[in-house]
Amino acid sequence: MTERPSRSIYDAALPEDLRQALRQEVQEQIIGCLNRFYSLETAMWGKPVDALIVRTVVQGQLQNRLYDLSALSAALDLPIATLHRKVGDLEAAGYLRRERRGKSVCLVPTEETCRALDQSFEEMIGALRRLYRANTL
Repeated sequence: MTERPSRSIYDAALPEDLRQALRQEVQEQIIGCLNRFYSLETAMWGKPVDALIVRTVVQGQLQNRLYDLSALSAALDLPIATLHRKVGDLEAAGYLRRERRGKSVCLVPTEETCRALDQSFEEMIGALRRLYRANTL
């Protein structure tokens, strides 16, 4: 399969007003895609910081690099006291659980959280496809 040469909205051959219009359209589409993801996340996991915590814990599990509160605090640049409170709320809501690993207590997503992520996966892929399809020049 032959790869198409990539074209950029910054091609020198385009007039400046067209480049700016394309840039604005791409920015709008990216923001729209991010907003769709934000909407999906907050619908699944609640407030923005809660969604950030859950997303990071899920990502850690997918990368086989589990987080304890200290590592999560460093990764998210949030105080441990805030994370302790938020993680407690997320545990009570059934999104996260603590799991002992040697001397550490790591955070892992619950089966419910993984199921919700799997169910929203197609919506996320659709949002990305729309973004890339719309931005292919």
